[in-house]
Amino acid sequence: MEAGLGTVSRIQPGQIDVVVVVAEPSAKGIDVARRAAQTGASRARVIVVANRVREPADLEAMQAALGEHELIPVPEEPVIARADRDGLAPIDVDPHAPGVQALIGLADRLAGYLDPV
Repeated sequence: MEAGLGTVSRIQPGQIDVVVVVAEPSAKGIDVARRAAQTGASRARVIVVANRVREPADLEAMQAALGEHELIPVPEEPVIARADRDGLAPIDVDPHAPGVQALIGLADRLAGYLDPV
């Protein structure tokens, strides 16, 4: 995984099934995500992960800029921060925490791309 647009811009159509764009709902994060999603959409399906969503306005800002793409919100989650600090997987700390459940949903969604057609 690489931050920014470099990796996405080097991908050729047909090389991947999906581009996952992860962004926080800051002005800079949304701007970079918008450009990455636009570049990625010409190469594969795009899923945007709205990371560390703290309030409805955060998600609304992401939807306004990136609403044409599938958007998966991941709330700001103390369990994820604690797991990262302790070197653990968030699912092992609290599998029922909302942020962990959002990540499980994302994993399930991505696994759907691996199912044979």
